Amino acid sequence: MASSELKLIWVRDSGIVMVLHQLMTLTPDPHGQAALMLCEALALLLVERGTLLKSQVVEAIDGLIEVKQEIAGVSESVVVSIASIGLLRAIAQSVAAAAVPKPGLAS
Repeated sequence: MASSELKLIWVRDSGIVMVLHQLMTLTPDPHGQAALMLCEALALLLVERGTLLKSQVVEAIDGLIEVKQEIAGVSESVVVSIASIGLLRAIAQSVAAAAVPKPGLAS
């Protein structure tokens, strides 16, 4: 392995460590947490009541994830994008696991 390749690997790995460190030290925002919890609760309610299909909500969240991936490092830090994407994926999984209304019981 050439020394330039070794240096490139070290820079890449140290960058990963730096991003992981920044992710682990992010201070939670209480307003953001409350807003995110409210959005997740509303999405789950809409699915459970049969107003929206799970697939529609998950598709919308996937669209948000794509946007976050596109703007990572451009209009916001990569660290913020990674954290946001993780939260959005968790909500998508929560919605995918939500109860589906039985026909005729949605109110």
